[in-house]
Parts: sequence; C-alpha cells; structure tokens
Amino acid sequence: MTSWYYVVAKTREKSGPHEEAVVRARFIAGDISPATLVWHGGLPDWIPAEQAFADLQTPSGAEGRVPLPESLRPWMAFVGIMTILLSIGSLFFLIGIPMLLVGMATLRARAALGRTPYVSPDMIPFFSRLRRLFACWGWLYILLIFLTVLALLLQSAATIWLFSNNPDFLPSFLSAGS
Repeated sequence: MTSWYYVVAKTREKSGPHEEAVVRARFIAGDISPATLVWHGGLPDWIPAEQAFADLQTPSGAEGRVPLPESLRPWMAFVGIMTILLSIGSLFFLIGIPMLLVGMATLRARAALGRTPYVSPDMIPFFSRLRRLFACWGWLYILLIFLTVLALLLQSAATIWLFSNNPDFLPSFLSAGS
C-alpha cells in the first residue's frame, strides 16, 4: 500500500501520509484542485493531481466514486471466520448462538461490499474507520491465539518439570516401575 502526499494550497505544507483512496476522494470532491501537487513512493517528483489521476479508469457508472479501502474486506473475512470458529465451542451456552450469527453477518457484509467496490467519496472516512475496527478485532484474535498457545506450552512445561522432579506425582499407569 503506497502512502500519498499532497500540498495544501493555503499553507503550502505537505499533508500525508494518506491512502490513495482518500487523496482520490478529495480530488473528486474538489478539496484538491487539479493543479495541486501530489506525490507517492513510486513517483520521482511531485506532479499535478490531474496528471496523477488521469490514468485511473473508473468502470462505467462509477464516475465520481472511489474504491473502498484496500484492506477492509480481508480483515472482515478474517474476523468473520474467527468469530464463527470461536462460537463453535460455546454453542451450548447462550453466547454461542449470537456469536455465530455475528460471524455469518460479517461474512455476508463482506460479500455485499464485493459487489460494490466503488463508493461515494464522502463514505471513505466511514469505511476507513470500519477497516480500523476490523483490524483491531483481527489483531485481538491473533493475540488471543498467541496467548493461548503460550499458556498451553507453559502448562505443558510446568507439568513435565513437576513429573521429572518428583516421580511420586506420576500416576501408576505412567510410571516405569509398574
């Protein structure tokens, strides 16, 4: 993902880094004029916004619209799948059924966003915040998996250490002398 920068017309200061969709949305909305200088990591020099966005083709019927933030749909898929997987163990309790429904709804919402890849520029802040929400939940699930594996490893190590230091704690069917 490339970081984009642009020059603020009033103050002549650089603004950024921004996602391409945000800069493009501001260009389409008129917040960035065609003469405003923009730059991203792949460009050798600053260029006018009209030149930067001239090669971006929008499909028919999507004029005045911008693409969704790139990483929104993958995070939605990950969070939806993890929510469904975590709900399986708790289906016998009351919390399992709503968790399963939330996971399924998240995957359906992701599929619906796949059918509308271009949105109105004024919706970009909402979808950026939604992406941030799903990214936070995704990293929370990753941290939960890591801590669970770490706890299981520590418990296994403590059990092995306990049995190796004091064989009297070993059940009789596991001891070598029986």
